[in-house]
Formats: sequence, C-alpha cells, structure tokens
Amino acid sequence: MLGRWRTMTLCDIPEQSDTSTGIQSLDLPEGVPPLRSLYLYLTASCNLRCRHCWIAPEFSSRPVPLKAINPKALQDAVIEAKTIGLAHVKLTGGEPMLHPQFKEIVDMLTGEGLSMNLETNGTMITREIAHYLREKTNVKFVSISIDSSVPDEHDAFRGVRGAFDAALSGLDNLVEAGYTTCQVIMSVHRGNRDHMEDLARLATDHKAASVKFNPVGSIGRGSAMRERGETLDFREHIDLFNWVNKELRPKVPIQVLMFLPQALTPLNEFWRMNGRLFDCGISTTLGILGTGEIALCGVGQVIRELVYGRLGENSIRDIWFTHPTILKLRRDLKDVYRYPGICGSCIHAKSCRTSCVANNYVYSGKLVFPQWLCNEADREGVFPKTRLRDIGSEHRKSG
Repeated sequence: MLGRWRTMTLCDIPEQSDTSTGIQSLDLPEGVPPLRSLYLYLTASCNLRCRHCWIAPEFSSRPVPLKAINPKALQDAVIEAKTIGLAHVKLTGGEPMLHPQFKEIVDMLTGEGLSMNLETNGTMITREIAHYLREKTNVKFVSISIDSSVPDEHDAFRGVRGAFDAALSGLDNLVEAGYTTCQVIMSVHRGNRDHMEDLARLATDHKAASVKFNPVGSIGRGSAMRERGETLDFREHIDLFNWVNKELRPKVPIQVLMFLPQALTPLNEFWRMNGRLFDCGISTTLGILGTGEIALCGVGQVIRELVYGRLGENSIRDIWFTHPTILKLRRDLKDVYRYPGICGSCIHAKSCRTSCVANNYVYSGKLVFPQWLCNEADREGVFPKTRLRDIGSEHRKSG
C-alpha cells in the first residue's frame, strides 16, 4: 500500500497571525493545549469542478443553504472555543464565498476579535467584496488558486470556462483595495510543471506578494490523477523543489514557496525561512466542515472516521478535552522516541511531528507515521544521514 500513494500537504501553512492569547488565562485541563485555530470549510459545494480537489465538493454555481455551515451554530461554537484559546480562523471550502451568508459570518468572526485568512478560487471577488474585506473585516491574508499562466489550461483544470479571467480579476480587485499580502497558489502536476516560472511572473505582474507551489495529492479527485500517472513521484518532487530553490527563486522578485518535510529541507532553506518551516499545527487546530461536522480538518469530508461531532449537537470543549482520537493523537505526538519508521531516528521529530497527519492517514492509515517523502527517501537509501540522531545517546540523556 505504501508505495502507491503520492500525497503532499492537504492544507496551507497558516500565515503569521495574532494567536497571543495567554495560555495562563485559559480554562484548560492539565496537558491539554489551547485550541488556537479553526479551519472553516464554509461550504460543501463549489462553483468550479477542479480535477485535483482533495475534498471533491458538490458543483453549484449558486449558494446552497443546505450545503453550508449554520451561522448561529458556528457563532455558539466560536464563543465556546474562545474560552480555550481560539484566536484565528481560516476560511476555506469548497468555495467559501459561495456561502449564502458569507458576509454575516465574516462580520461575526470580526466582531469576536478573530484574525482570518481566506482561501478562495478568486472568481467571486468583486471590487465591492475586495474593499469590504480590506476595510471592514479582520481578513488579513488572501490566497487565490491559479494553476497556469495559460487561460485555457487553467480553465480546463478547474472545469469551468472563464475561471482564469475571473480569478485574475479577483486578485486585481484585492490589490486595488489595498491588500499587500495576496498569495497565488498553483497545484502542480506533470501537465503544468513547465508553466511554473510563467505563473510566478504572472503573479508578480499582478502584484501578488508570494506564489506557492503545492503538488497535487492522492486523495479525493487527486487519486484519479495519480492512477492516470499525472501526479509527481518522489524523485520528481525532490527535483522540482531543488529547481524552485536554486533556479526559480532568484529569477522573480516576489516570495516563492514550496515545502518539503524538515528532514529533507536543505540548510540554506532553513536560514532563508528563519527556521519557520512546515508544522501541521494539528495540535492546536480543529476543522469544521460545510456539513456542520467537527473534524480533524477537511480530510473528514472524505475519511469519515476522522469526524468528531456536529455543530449544535456536540460541545467544542468536550470534543477538545475528551475525544478519544484527539487524546490518542496527543499522546502519540508527544512520545517522539516511539515515532514509527524513520521518524523515530530523525533529529527533527520534536518540531516536525511527522508533518501533516491527515496526509499520513491517507498514506498509511495512521495519523502518526513518516511523511511519504521521508518514507520513500528511507526506502531508497537517500534519507540524509546528517538528520539522524544517536538514539542510544538520546535515551541515556532522557533517563
């Protein structure tokens, strides 16, 4: 099973936000971390038909009330979650702006003092919406998905004609409204990797602050792409990262991002990012799906055993304090000396914590398991020996 899967991060790295609520002031049982972030998958529907989507939402060109989070139930959960540390929300979907009460929800979250990021396909960001977000809300950062500098290729990948022009217009509207932090995200596969430099230049021309390359994963609709041989394998993935790091980045003036597990990341990238590399963040995060279900993260939409409860029926506090899957994950992540496979020998274990646990589950059926790139590197005998610790020495110190 292991060698078949080719996955990468299912979610984006949270941008820096104000999550400074004092832990000492929170009502937390001993050993329970604060719940800092909610990933809100506002809708279970989308106005595009993206070939790679790991959530695979229902297609709809109009808001679908029954496929969207209930605002009142969400507000009750947010108020409760603030007592255990909530400070940040990521708005995503489906397409989050397809929610029929999108503004009402954003206004509520702003009123509750929460900072927000928005992940969108960009097609619904009018000039009016852009100014509203910039001037009246706590949405600090917006990322827009664009997968090619060639309009027809982007539209074909996203499944709707005109998607490219609408997304680019959305980006322009955000920049015109005063956003200086917009990011373009490209879902990379074998069919578009030759367009990455052109996409980076397009993002630069339209005044995005950064471009991020996310290789397509093998979950949801991405699994069909893998079966057709369209996704990147281990060697292609590493080679692409090295090309981005060494060749593309010096050519464009904006920030260029692509991430590897910490153990496979070159030292120069550590220095460039000031040590801020991928951390799944799942120890302080919950997902709320467009169906109203509370889950590990968005992966709950396709892996049902990672759903914990439902808004309006289950308490966020009770789930965070007592759900057996969460408790086991905390225990397993804490005991770095018992991490399976190559993770048990890696010097980055305490900070990496096996990278994205949702990806790990897709790959292996276990939340705590070596990230697939690390596992493949170990299988091929190319895992960096300089990233391995002296296990015997570590156990002597801990004893």
